[in-house]
Amino acid sequence: MQSPAYQPDFDNLSRILSGGQGFRVPTAELGIDVKIKEKLLGRHLETLADEIEFRYRAGYDFAWLSVGMIDPAGTVSRQFLDQDDKRHFSGRDDRVWARMHEGCITSSRDLDHLALPDPARLDYSEFIDGARLLKTGMKFVGVLGKIFTASWMLMGMEDFCEGIYGNPALVEALVRRIGEMQVAVAEQIVRFDSVGALWLPDDVAYHTGPMVSPQWLDEHVFNYYRRIVEAAHRYHKPVIYHSDGNMMPLIPIILDCGFDALNPIEPESMDIYKLREQVGTRLCLVGNIRVHTLATGSPQEIRSMVRERIQRLGRDGAYVVASSNSIPDYVPYENFRAMIDAVAEYATEMV
Repeated sequence: MQSPAYQPDFDNLSRILSGGQGFRVPTAELGIDVKIKEKLLGRHLETLADEIEFRYRAGYDFAWLSVGMIDPAGTVSRQFLDQDDKRHFSGRDDRVWARMHEGCITSSRDLDHLALPDPARLDYSEFIDGARLLKTGMKFVGVLGKIFTASWMLMGMEDFCEGIYGNPALVEALVRRIGEMQVAVAEQIVRFDSVGALWLPDDVAYHTGPMVSPQWLDEHVFNYYRRIVEAAHRYHKPVIYHSDGNMMPLIPIILDCGFDALNPIEPESMDIYKLREQVGTRLCLVGNIRVHTLATGSPQEIRSMVRERIQRLGRDGAYVVASSNSIPDYVPYENFRAMIDAVAEYATEMV
């Protein structure tokens, strides 16, 4: 029976996400393959209670729940998945790929017939009922976003990019519908006492830089994220933004939106130490533990990487240990354990 090395303390995590210092450097993760979770638990993971138990034993201060259009790739091929209340627990994650060329939205008529979830009628009961399952000191993190991702997946990347110039009315109308829906969902989620923060994943960058112009993203995508951040801050809840790739050209926009934290700071794309020099503690940095090393390195290499990040970044606050993307099925369990065990060992001695 695995016991946590320390008790959860979401207040500590919240302070650090907000740019402050805490009594220990926390760790955070969204996607973790179910086989790794079950190995740590020693049993099948089937319920929200199991997910919370895993998070507790692994040393996380939160469990996450999502509502809205969080799986746009699945949306394209299997209609909306927000009704799938077992998405955490159904087993190994399916990899569902969106079309690269033409999507299901090719005209204003298609858009008129697109049935998006109604935020007022979505099922938010897990945020209420699940609160009873949380361990003392834990909160939920609400996960939503993917305004840009959902839009291009519904149109296909090629048609979407061509449409920015050739059919801007259609592209902007689609983004607007998804953006307004996600803002409305966020405004519901932040009201729950069980929710301590929001995490907004929406990949907008390649390794080399933004997928489309920063100006276009700022005007048509991040305008909605500004509203989501404002809604969360009204309830004093920090907001993490996630995008893979080189986000350096977008850092001014991230700061202007009021985001509290950025994830995952891929080492292949960004130098986390140069980013810290640029932004100081105005932006909490979440991540940078290289997935390739987690997948192919030794436990000692991983422990050294975690120790270095905590030593160089955690002492000043505004840093949370996390992978540079997620914990997929090709990461050995021993290496995942090396990462969380290293956090437990070093998280307080260097603060």
